[in-house]
Amino acid sequence: MTVQLRIGTYNIHEAEGDLAEAQIAMLAEHGLDVLCIQEAGGTGWMESPDPHEYTGTGPVLKRYCEGLGMDGIAARSRADHRHTALLWRRGRIRSEGINDYSCIAHRTFAQHRLDVDGIGVVCAMSVHGHNANGESRYSEAQHMARLAAPSGRAVAAGDWNAVHGRPAGALWAHLGEPDEEPDITRLPDYMLASQALLDHAGDPVLDESGQPVFDRRASKVLGVGGFREVAAELLPPHERQQTGAFLHRDAPRRLDRVYTYGLRPVSTETVADPQADLSDHYLVIATVSA
Repeated sequence: MTVQLRIGTYNIHEAEGDLAEAQIAMLAEHGLDVLCIQEAGGTGWMESPDPHEYTGTGPVLKRYCEGLGMDGIAARSRADHRHTALLWRRGRIRSEGINDYSCIAHRTFAQHRLDVDGIGVVCAMSVHGHNANGESRYSEAQHMARLAAPSGRAVAAGDWNAVHGRPAGALWAHLGEPDEEPDITRLPDYMLASQALLDHAGDPVLDESGQPVFDRRASKVLGVGGFREVAAELLPPHERQQTGAFLHRDAPRRLDRVYTYGLRPVSTETVADPQADLSDHYLVIATVSA
């Protein structure tokens, strides 16, 4: 019998109070085994106020864990109060420890070792890519690929703050087609510096119509490192839903993704929230098997 693992990633947009309760109710409907959370705002996610204490469990995280029947741990953001957290299904999955690399990431990058019934040890990472620096996103992804490889099985899920792509050439065809190019002209000017791909001279790379193209390097280097992006494996570009940036002046893009290493993509779904009632991101779910 094939054993499957159901993985969710969700940017909770610093929810608290009744909004947090509504998110918990929504998340509980989907039977997740692993949940990667981003923008876990405020000190309630970490017991210690010490900025040098990178991991911990606070009352807000406990509230999400109890509501979902999961255990979890938060990783502190260096840049601001928007932490990440990883939750796992109580009983079926056990933690074997955490390596916290937040000191080399803009926000957080924590590597969890989870022992999953029927699968074994899986390295799991909840990711919040740099929101304003493509070079940092690229470097963070390189670290993820390097650190996950020895584990044999890994998942990296989160808000990447960048769009998906693959290296050019037949060698990489197994990684799935790149996403359709979003409309970069919908981005406010201040975001272009962090999203437009620049050439070696520092000039923007242009498409056939003369518009700048998005920087996809973070996703591409994960592909080179052996990671497979679940939606790109299973869905053609026009069926992949935009997942983030549904408020303010931002342009909607497919920011939230699940990557696997040594695990087979089985299915994927996106839980829409058209009015952005719960968050400015959608819940993304991927099912994988050993």
